[in-house]
Amino acid sequence: MNLSSVALAAQTEGLSLAEKGITSAKVVLTGFVVVFAMLILLIFIIKIYSTIVQKAQSAGSNSKKGKNKKDEKTAEKPVATPAPAVTASTATDGISDEVVAVISAAVATMYGSSEKARIKSIKKSSDGGRSAWAKAGVLDNTRPF
Repeated sequence: MNLSSVALAAQTEGLSLAEKGITSAKVVLTGFVVVFAMLILLIFIIKIYSTIVQKAQSAGSNSKKGKNKKDEKTAEKPVATPAPAVTASTATDGISDEVVAVISAAVATMYGSSEKARIKSIKKSSDGGRSAWAKAGVLDNTRPF
């Protein structure tokens, strides 16, 4: 018995109460079977997709590990890079020489030489009146999904 015959049978008034109950039970049962079959199909599709993504991520991390090994080999060679130029205005802003040296070293490491980057000034940022906990809360609540 297909669904169209079930629908026609339900519309006729010649059916007894028991026959109407059986017909409606068939419709409900068919609905449950279809819904759960589709849910099971979706579960399998999602599992297959997750295994594909995990394999792609592991392949990507393996290639990054290979690059890191190459970088370690090249990093073993000491290369002298001149520090980027820092103007004298940083000394008047109340920033210690150690902080200036660390920032200069970070820029030199990032860009490789002073020809590509130049530090013109270093200033302390204003904290905006928030405590460290308030800043952490703002960062946590505004983090993208």
